[in-house]
Amino acid sequence: MLSLIQRQLEAVYRVSAPDVCDFVVDDGQLAEVLGSDRRPADEWVLVRESDDGVDLAVWVDGAHLAALDRAGCPTRALDDCFSALCAAIEGVSHFLMLVERARRSEPVRLLELEAQAEVDKYVCARLHRPDRAEEWRARLFRDAGFQPGLSPEERERYRTAGRLAAGLCQELDLHPHASAMLADLRDFWRAPADRRLARMRRLAA
Repeated sequence: MLSLIQRQLEAVYRVSAPDVCDFVVDDGQLAEVLGSDRRPADEWVLVRESDDGVDLAVWVDGAHLAALDRAGCPTRALDDCFSALCAAIEGVSHFLMLVERARRSEPVRLLELEAQAEVDKYVCARLHRPDRAEEWRARLFRDAGFQPGLSPEERERYRTAGRLAAGLCQELDLHPHASAMLADLRDFWRAPADRRLARMRRLAA
């Protein structure tokens, strides 16, 4: 399912990246990096800068991956395992943005990374089931909760990311058809970080 989600996001933004599945680590490998007492999470994307570039690793909770395998496709996963689908989209979204920014030799802020993932969750859900757009906005931006164990700084970053993404997604819904929305998304993806964040902050104000 991770590769399928990646192909769909790559089609949305007209980008390409190595197969995310080649960067997936298991529970043991994650514990080697973060320790066994790490806070609960549905997914992690690990980043390490080196002289040769950026090393990436992606972990998604095994229970979520199993649920997605049973669902078989994102459309069914929207009904059968929405949380699992969101965790997978978040991991793939982070991976794609980190690869793209490394390719462009541009930094990425944590807030921007999290906001983009929230946008990608909504876009994926809306493209598969556009008739339920209002439901997706409510579940992602109004009713979403937080994992336990977050620091105050992390909690505020996630809350702000959701608010910024909600404003952008509301504007995306004003486009008269999907092709116009996709064109806007592609322009947004390629814009410099400061311009992207400025637009989201303006829409969320």
